[in-house]
Amino acid sequence: MDSEPLSQTRLRHQLDVQLRQINRVLRQHHVPATVDGGSVLPRAISFDIQTQLAAGLEKVRGLKDDLMAALGVSDVALVNEEGHWRLRVSRPDEAPVPLLKLLASLPDLSPTTAPIGLANGEQPVLLRFAANHVKHVLIAGELGAGKTNLLRTIGAGLAFTNRQSDLQLLVMDPRGLEADHSQTAHPLRPLGYLPHMLTDPAGTQADCETIIHFLAEEMEYRRKERVRCPRIVVLMDHVVSFLEAGGQNASHDLLRLLQNGAGAGIHLVLSTDQPDAPQLANRTWRAAISVQVIGRLGAGAKLPAWVSAKAEQLPPLYGGGDFLAVAGEDVSYLQAAYIGDYDLHMKLNEMYNVARPRLLARPFSTRPRLAGDETPAPEQQSFSARGGAVWLSDEDEDAPGSAPIVDEDEV
Repeated sequence: MDSEPLSQTRLRHQLDVQLRQINRVLRQHHVPATVDGGSVLPRAISFDIQTQLAAGLEKVRGLKDDLMAALGVSDVALVNEEGHWRLRVSRPDEAPVPLLKLLASLPDLSPTTAPIGLANGEQPVLLRFAANHVKHVLIAGELGAGKTNLLRTIGAGLAFTNRQSDLQLLVMDPRGLEADHSQTAHPLRPLGYLPHMLTDPAGTQADCETIIHFLAEEMEYRRKERVRCPRIVVLMDHVVSFLEAGGQNASHDLLRLLQNGAGAGIHLVLSTDQPDAPQLANRTWRAAISVQVIGRLGAGAKLPAWVSAKAEQLPPLYGGGDFLAVAGEDVSYLQAAYIGDYDLHMKLNEMYNVARPRLLARPFSTRPRLAGDETPAPEQQSFSARGGAVWLSDEDEDAPGSAPIVDEDEV
């Protein structure tokens, strides 16, 4: 297994999962047929059908939609090849930057570092979450730009490269985590299976407000006790919707986290399709957001005034994971990394097959609400090129080849 090329490992896992999914659908509908084998074609995978009854073939034809939904593919067809009936399943196009391939090329990542894609010149773009590196991130773009998939990439990448004792995750979408389409699950829901999750993904406004309030209390506790570990990274989709639907307390809790959360080891990665919303225009946001990742915007939409003017001078974005990464006055093109369901399932299997102690999260209600002082946030960070990668970090970062930086109170 260890010596097998990654591409073969990924394909073999996909074939195994699809075989089991197809047979499960057939059993659920009492179809007198099974599939086995699997021939890999350039654009499809062909599975052999075993049945003694013609009625079995007719029932398989009638299950096309169910099979497509179960497999997450765009087409399923029953074909006769040289007298043998086969189920042909379309293969999804390979992502321009598969996350697992990107991670395999970066074996020595610093702690709490998320590779998010490739910049011009095939340089990996890295976000290191730390108070003196990347504090908080805002991802903006219209529907279909790839914002939610990028949130998923960040969460998965951090979980694959950090222990639970070093990093924990929270996922939320106030608009809900139900399927956007009949055959497509919400991209963030599968992150709930990661062992790094503090609680289940939150899909209601009330649940999101409860978690944000808990984090604001946790931040005050950590500041008082000078605690930063484990780092907590919060992935929130549709942050403007959260601010619009929430009351004053919800907005206040979020602003407190933006101002002081990074110093206490709590980092926010927020996405929105309304980057010019007035809720995002105040000075607190401008000071706290280290990096903006801007995808394709709708017709007539403009970048907010607080984004670097250099971004306006670049050619338009085309969507599908095509972004601009903006840190201070530095702007770079970025093709976001992507992880599909089969790759995520494979890594989850690997995680759960390794014995490790489970960590219990402290219940939300154990600490009282505390009021803390408002300390100014550090200045925004800029890009720096080191070791063939584009880092979003301080200029006084260690030179290439040096030991990973670790905060003194994390040792």
